[in-house]
Amino acid sequence: MNKLRSNRQRDVIVVGAGLGGASAAWQLAERGLDVLVVEAGPDVTAPLAAKSAYSRLAARLQEPAFPEQEDWNAGVLSYYERGRGGAAPRRVATRLGQGLGGTSVRYAAALGRFRRSDFAGSVAEGHASLLPNAWPIGYDGFRGHYARAESLLRVCGERDPLDPDDDADLLPPPRLSAAAEALRTSLAAKGHAPFRLHVGLDYLPGCIECFGARCARACKADGYNRALQPALATGRVALETGLRVEAILPEDGGVAVLLRDREGVATMRRAGRIVLAAGALNSPLILARSTALWGDAGPPAMLGRGLMFHVSDFFLVMSRREADGQGPRKWLALRDFYADGEAGIGEIQSTGYSLETGALMQAMRGLIAGLPLRPAPWMVEALRPLAWSMAALIGPRPIFTTITEDLPDARNHVRSEGGRIVVEYSVDPALKRRAAANRARIRAVFAPFGVHFLGRHAQPNWGHPMGTCRMGLDPRTSVTDPEGRVHGQPRIHVADASVFPSSGGAGPALTVVANALRVADALADASLADRQAMQDPAPIRAMQSVP
Repeated sequence: MNKLRSNRQRDVIVVGAGLGGASAAWQLAERGLDVLVVEAGPDVTAPLAAKSAYSRLAARLQEPAFPEQEDWNAGVLSYYERGRGGAAPRRVATRLGQGLGGTSVRYAAALGRFRRSDFAGSVAEGHASLLPNAWPIGYDGFRGHYARAESLLRVCGERDPLDPDDDADLLPPPRLSAAAEALRTSLAAKGHAPFRLHVGLDYLPGCIECFGARCARACKADGYNRALQPALATGRVALETGLRVEAILPEDGGVAVLLRDREGVATMRRAGRIVLAAGALNSPLILARSTALWGDAGPPAMLGRGLMFHVSDFFLVMSRREADGQGPRKWLALRDFYADGEAGIGEIQSTGYSLETGALMQAMRGLIAGLPLRPAPWMVEALRPLAWSMAALIGPRPIFTTITEDLPDARNHVRSEGGRIVVEYSVDPALKRRAAANRARIRAVFAPFGVHFLGRHAQPNWGHPMGTCRMGLDPRTSVTDPEGRVHGQPRIHVADASVFPSSGGAGPALTVVANALRVADALADASLADRQAMQDPAPIRAMQSVP
């Protein structure tokens, strides 16, 4: 792997090796720029340290430890419910990753596009704290970048039959199992329009889809295997891992980045420009602690605010029993109620999980992670017989979820507290009521199969943080401009989900990649223009001599 310990100035420093940062680095390399990628997490290609007994047990059971410490930092997020900031924070389990590929090494690889309506915005009037959620560029400005992202990630699936804008050139998905086909036929017979979910899977022989785990065969698309590895192979991209960004400092003609390694040793790296892609919870915190950028005016007012997560309802469908492994598990997308005004649900999709012992154990670990006093891992494993009994009784029935648009409320925000990431957040009450009312609609959609909801309605999807460096034309309600540049800081670009002005009704992953490619293209144009000006300053001198 290409490592760098030189302090020479690069064209661009990319902070973060997740989907956004890796895709931006790949595009910048394709444009011929000299790039350094810095990542706070470890090098996942290096030999791993000896694992705990708990981790070895989880590996034998083919279940990922929760969280796995070698590449996951914030396994538990501190969370204050908005309006109760003085109360003790809740602890919520997250799946936010650190390391090469970031969260994408464990995500479920759903890679659907936003619809045109998502870019148009839909915030109702009369909500004083809600921020504008129209994007400064529309769907047509993203269409070409979506196509490039789908090609880069090798997305397979079927076009949405209800979306005239869906012109994705997708790879063919494998055949469905008999049970999944029966469910699809039932939905279509009732007038619905189910289609094959867009996923980043090659479906190599014996594919187990690897949701919640790193794919050892690179069958599942992630930021590392689809973008960062090819970028490193060009020779124009270097990589340094285990470095936390302390601050960004302004310099004449560029920026400097103060970094600190895991032993506390500080170092400095320099570039003409920087791309922040540390994630929607980290990127605003990096900007906030970069006090040298802001002077007396301080950082943008909306920095860290407008935090969104999507809201979801997980449910079990009592469809036909079938042994696992006879077909793809993450296959269904249903957008019949996607843009249905105040009654919209967003995308309904299969999670890829079914009610089995492993899924129940993971759910129990997630619930226990939120308790003030957590038992030892071996005590949690003692619950396995109970999970096995429940799974045997009900059978391996598929689990589905809704992905419904969250709203950008200025009061929902992320901050740092004692060195930890802390969010203060609440779901909009109207959105909670809508989700509760839509449970009857979901039951009707899947009838005659029974539906059992797994938990409370309108739960935040903690793995989908967005909106904390929101994109817009007005610096009073946004942090970045349409090209991802921080207002007032044209050499600092942001290329992760933090720039989203709205959360849309689909997962954010593909839009993160498409936007990172778009931002990288604009940055490359500016950087190459700077390089040309330095090589041939005559036109600039001529302009300066004009009275």
